[in-house]
Amino acid sequence: MTTRKILHAADIHLDSPLKKLDRYDSAPSHRIRRASRRALENMTALAVDEDVDLVVIAGDLYDGDWPDQNTGLAFVKEAAKLVAAGIPVLVIRGNHDAANLMTASLPLPKNPDGSDLFLQTGKAESRYLEDIGVAVHGQSFRSRAEKANLAAKYPDAVAGMFNLGMLHTGLEGATTHAHYAPCTAAQLTDKGYDYWALGHIHVRGDHRIEGGPPIVFSGNLQGRHIGEQGAKGCVLIEVDSRNQCRYDFRPLDVLRWHECRIDVSQMQERDQILDAYQHWVADQIDASDGRLLVARVRLVGQSALHASLHQNAEWIRAELQAISVAAGDELVWLEDVKIRTAMPSDQKVSLDFDGPLESLASVLEGLRNDPSLASHIERELAGLTKKLPKELKGDDDQAAFPFGDDQWVAGLVESAAADVVGRLQQDESTANASGATK
Repeated sequence: MTTRKILHAADIHLDSPLKKLDRYDSAPSHRIRRASRRALENMTALAVDEDVDLVVIAGDLYDGDWPDQNTGLAFVKEAAKLVAAGIPVLVIRGNHDAANLMTASLPLPKNPDGSDLFLQTGKAESRYLEDIGVAVHGQSFRSRAEKANLAAKYPDAVAGMFNLGMLHTGLEGATTHAHYAPCTAAQLTDKGYDYWALGHIHVRGDHRIEGGPPIVFSGNLQGRHIGEQGAKGCVLIEVDSRNQCRYDFRPLDVLRWHECRIDVSQMQERDQILDAYQHWVADQIDASDGRLLVARVRLVGQSALHASLHQNAEWIRAELQAISVAAGDELVWLEDVKIRTAMPSDQKVSLDFDGPLESLASVLEGLRNDPSLASHIERELAGLTKKLPKELKGDDDQAAFPFGDDQWVAGLVESAAADVVGRLQQDESTANASGATK
């Protein structure tokens, strides 16, 4: 049998809103809203161009129930293209599109052999593609919180065929994600399959153990927030006549998230930050292949600019945004600026100061060492949190106020401290100047 090609994708999250970005009035919203659909279109085009023999989607095709019928129609359209090209498509449901979450539905095309696109819930199902010598084993989620080890009841491998397992799973030890359909790499290996096409984890990776088959998370087709940085796409598998396989990553995303980390430790002027960002933007544009670049700038390091950066945060943001816009043709969008600097150790506020600075130093020291600081801040912001619109509240990974993030909490304290110190020092300088003129 000649070489066969299989496209493995997962976590498409069709029409999932991209976190935070689309709330800015001047953001390139027409490119943002269609990002997941365009990534799906790119997947279809790749499958047809590469003349693949099979497409498998390992869960979370959707992001939950559709906001309108156009979400379902977008998939129907792409699936129809694949079937028309003679390419079968097999899909399992994951935690985001589990059977009990989906109330909307549309008639779907049938595979070239007349079979359904989605694999069943309740128990594992095997599909045999005799013409290409491939057996696919998989099971859809019935409910979102699938806690059972589904793989444990997958059927044995079929002798003489290339056996591919499809599973939406947290894979124990591979992630901090919710452990839906938990299992281990050793348990998957023991099934004797030739390749495991996994979904749920949005970071691409192979978790095979020595002597075992590839156990691959393809990652998602399109990054949705700053926590999903870098190239996103699918995996193209090539199976030889001995049922041995190799695979390659293929990028499909239409916009890409990156963090620009700038160490300001040795910088003396704010303009040096702008120069560093401009050089970074130029390098990223060269590597983006025309994709929209979504940037978050993070300023770090101990610097004499610390107080000035916090006091002039809006000016810095505006200047960095101007550089982004000047890149032209909506190639770059500045998503956020995080100032995570600190005062140089030899300039930190200490108890040696007199007056208000001494009092401030004492308060800061108490806050930094308070183990319940996050809880105090959470209570203070509780009223504001309730008033936030849904789209700004975020989810567990990208919450508007991530009280569980120690760095975020510490950053609040340091930002406030830098602003207060700057104001006190400015007032002191003004008073000294005034006294000198008398």
